[in-house]
Order: sequence, then structure tokens, then C-alpha cells
Amino acid sequence: MGRALRLRSFFDLSMACMTHASRILALAVVSAVAALAARAGLADTASATLYERLGGQAGVAAISDTLIDRVSTDPRLARSFKDADLGRIKRLLAEQLCDLSGGPCHYTGDSMKEVHAGHHISEAEFYGMVDTLRTILRERQVGIAATNQLLRMLAPMKREVVEHTRIESPK
Repeated sequence: MGRALRLRSFFDLSMACMTHASRILALAVVSAVAALAARAGLADTASATLYERLGGQAGVAAISDTLIDRVSTDPRLARSFKDADLGRIKRLLAEQLCDLSGGPCHYTGDSMKEVHAGHHISEAEFYGMVDTLRTILRERQVGIAATNQLLRMLAPMKREVVEHTRIESPK
């Protein structure tokens, strides 16, 4: 019985050590992955501003330029951009995205209601532009959290951009 108790105690001690060793190994693996992610720029982005996660000035400008280039040539969306100064629109959009996302810019353009008045923008056109923006952000490898944060900031503008036409009842 004494020998069996000693073997059992040795086994329990071995298991306890192995469990401890497993914990240390797991912690080492997690630490190594975190270090690699940090080097790759994938670490906790909570401390980075949305502006930084969009790529800073160059990223915001590229997003704006690409978005306006695509929607202004998309047959479903181009109507609103006919005869427009696309360079000015790109510049002001970049300024607005920079401002909204916490960058150093201040949006100097007119209100969304003033800018879009008379363009008769439909919900389909609005959502078409949103879809194009999502595609561009994905192509630029902007993370899902940053994409959703930007879309949440832009969403309230819908009521100022989309023109709802009244359907009058027949008399």
C-alpha cells in the first residue's frame, strides 16, 4: 500500500506539473502570436484612431478618389455626377472622411442637405454608393470594425441625402 500511495502521489504531482507546463506553453504561444501580430500591424487597434486605421491622409484620399471614380462611372449611380467637378467632390469627401474619422482636417463644405438638394437621390443610389464604399474598404484591407465604425458615422447622413418623393393619393 505504501508503494501504491507513493506512485499515486508521483502521478498526481506529474499531472500537476504537466498542467502547469501546459499553462506556461499556452501562455508562451499566445505571447508569440501577439508579438507577431504587433509586428504585422494586426495588434489591438483600439488605441488607433479610425483615421489611422483608414490609412491616414493617403488612405482617406485614396478611398475618396476611388469611390468617386467608381460611382461616377457606374451606370446605376452616375446620374448625380453628370457635369460635376469631380476633383472638388473628391477633395471635399476626403476632407469630410478625415474630419469624421478623427483626423486633423475640418470639413469646409456645405451641409449634406444643401449639397444633394435637387439631385433626387434614391435609396437605391444611396445604398449603391455605400456598397461601393464597402468594396473599396475591403480591397484596401480596412478591418471590419473600422469599416462598421465609418459606416455608423455616415449612416445618419442618409436622411439628408436621399430625397423621398411624396405619393399623393388620387382625389
